[in-house]
Amino acid sequence: MAVGSIIKKARYLAVLGASLVLLSCAKTSPRFEQAISLAQDGRSGNDIFTATYAQHGGERVANLHDLNVAIDGEWHYLITKIQPEVTDSEYRQRSEERLVLSPRLYAVRYSGTAGSKQVLRTTESIQVSYNDARETSDITLGAAALTSDAFFLFSLGPLALANRVSEWQRLADETSKGRHYYRINGEMVPGIGLSKSDYITLWVDKETKLTHRLHITLDGFEKTKGAHVDTHYLHFHDIDGLVLPTHFFERVVGPISIDAHEWWYTGFDVNRGLTQDDLSIEGWSEKALVPATPFQGKHD
Repeated sequence: MAVGSIIKKARYLAVLGASLVLLSCAKTSPRFEQAISLAQDGRSGNDIFTATYAQHGGERVANLHDLNVAIDGEWHYLITKIQPEVTDSEYRQRSEERLVLSPRLYAVRYSGTAGSKQVLRTTESIQVSYNDARETSDITLGAAALTSDAFFLFSLGPLALANRVSEWQRLADETSKGRHYYRINGEMVPGIGLSKSDYITLWVDKETKLTHRLHITLDGFEKTKGAHVDTHYLHFHDIDGLVLPTHFFERVVGPISIDAHEWWYTGFDVNRGLTQDDLSIEGWSEKALVPATPFQGKHD
């Protein structure tokens, strides 16, 4: 057997072995969480969501037309080997991202060691290009739809969920690192990527009423079906009365438990008045191309 083949096989076995070890650390999927029948404080899941939605600036969300961010981040090695199509880590290293709330649209220009990648995601379609060449494979488009929808959700948190979860159920409270959290769970429609629905659990700080964690299923891509991830908000920033996360840490927690991705904003501004005409897959308008306003999100 050639040396190269031996090395590849050894790496594969190392990844497989680590994955099997981590199986025992997996957590309950949001799909299978058990609601509590009656909380001592009398608060329902819907009550708690209303409170966190308001704390994040829900009354002002109608004034948010578009969100423009620059992102830097770090991938953890093992996840790039387990889910290479989703991480696409040679391209998804730094990015300029544009989110339009209505009609919902997500556009991103990535840069990395392998070159540039562009994605345009609307509610009806997904388009991808690498180094200005269009990509049409089902796997690439499916993975891009999943990551685009996930990042739209991560960027807005509860502000993206008012019309996507019809009923929130109360779960047992949790304490983590000295902080006390409500937990609420619901079915999110539409789901993330190509799924009709996914399940989500929010961790809401009892003191601040801010949502600090999103725990979601990933059924919208064939290679992530059955998986679920926990995304932590490490820092927030108030902009025009909207409290938005600016520093994120993602961990896969089922069917294995493994650190995945940490990212933070290096630029951040809102309301340029962007439309889909500004964000074609072939190129962005001058208004869209202006880099997001520099911001020290990781250290805020």
